[in-house]
Amino acid sequence: MIQIIVGTETGTAEYVADEIIGLFEQNTITAEIVEDITQLSTNNIWLICTSTHGAGDVPNNLTDFKQQLELSPPDLSKLKFAVIGLGDSSYDTYCFAGCYFSEKLTDLGATEIFPMIKVDAMQDDMPEDIVIEQITPLLSLLK
Repeated sequence: MIQIIVGTETGTAEYVADEIIGLFEQNTITAEIVEDITQLSTNNIWLICTSTHGAGDVPNNLTDFKQQLELSPPDLSKLKFAVIGLGDSSYDTYCFAGCYFSEKLTDLGATEIFPMIKVDAMQDDMPEDIVIEQITPLLSLLK
């Protein structure tokens, strides 16, 4: 099971996550979007799909998740994860939220399945198309 954690301010990351769910269904990969972080299980694969808010901040809906990782760090030595970062390269903090989660989960012992997929709002008109194109060849790593 893949648990998708969405960090969004404007809904773009949520839309991308919905498209990923469709791709997974077509390839018989079981996945769900998790809105309540207490429902996360380290027995599953976590896929974090997040935008970066403001000047490099984690979206508001993931601040509790970030605080939990920092204040009560769990043992993530059995966890496998991947990150999709949505950002704007005109900012110095391009994809900072995605980078934060990639580094933090790794620091807590988790294994990153593949390098973070970054989508640049300055160059990519349809972020969902870019993500689907980049994640499709990696599907076997998520099974």
